[in-house]
Amino acid sequence: MSRYITSLTLPDKDSFLLTVIAESMKDHPEWSFVRMPFFQNEVDGYPIGLFPKGLSLEFSPVTILYGNNGSGKSTILNLMAEILEIGRRSPINNSRYFSLFAKFCQLTTHSDFDDIDRRRDIITSDDVFKHCFQVRDANRTITKSQNEAIQMKRSVMRGEFQVTQLRGLEDFERWKHDVSQRRNLGKKSFSVYLRDHVGHTHKPASNGETALEFFTSTINSAGVYLLDEPENSLSPAFQLKLLEFLEQTSEWMGMQYIIATHSPLLLGMPKAKIINLDEEGAPERKWSELENIRILHDFFAEREAEFK
Repeated sequence: MSRYITSLTLPDKDSFLLTVIAESMKDHPEWSFVRMPFFQNEVDGYPIGLFPKGLSLEFSPVTILYGNNGSGKSTILNLMAEILEIGRRSPINNSRYFSLFAKFCQLTTHSDFDDIDRRRDIITSDDVFKHCFQVRDANRTITKSQNEAIQMKRSVMRGEFQVTQLRGLEDFERWKHDVSQRRNLGKKSFSVYLRDHVGHTHKPASNGETALEFFTSTINSAGVYLLDEPENSLSPAFQLKLLEFLEQTSEWMGMQYIIATHSPLLLGMPKAKIINLDEEGAPERKWSELENIRILHDFFAEREAEFK
């Protein structure tokens, strides 16, 4: 199992502000916006106020960030992606302070990560939804093109060559090309023509199947993968398939995963380190110690008789 990213340290609010304000009056005048307006409206200061006391995290080959909404799970992944200069597939929540705050975060990596230039990527739930919509739209477009191609093929087989009005040599050349294409089309079977000129639709699948395929095709080489709520779009059965994929690729293929999730199934991944962002100092906790897991345990315990 690999550990390319070893730790992340976020500065506390006061030291960050004092340092930035001091530097803005000397070598970095472009940072001068971090002054009194910030103290008047801290809501616009995301993510500075999210970690007022700072934060230090140590990572394992598989690390899971646990916490309720607003605990900073996604923000931590986004800061790491910013530091690692990972390109984004979808826009993220941002502010004018975000990139500046990321400059003051310290991310330590193993030499095996830096020297070999390992793969680095972030996959968010928005990325997965976007992919599902793209597959659906692509299927619609290809199906429409297939129907048009079939109609053209049938017209050729019936010998229906439409003669258009020619207004010059360019029209004549285009007409000759069209006739040639139609004649060649007539020599091919429907399946061969559609394959060569239109393409195949993606295999019909549910959003869960499409999402799982997106993960297993995108995570394809050793490196660091930041996964933000990967359970979205996945049923419990597909979450277990994803869990198995993450376990096996971490164990045997050199992938390191840092995951933000609410999923009790993914949180139960063996050998994963769980960091509880709901507690001060973000300590490591066991799966069975987490509040949301205890809530689910009690919920099912009350209904145990229904399963007998």
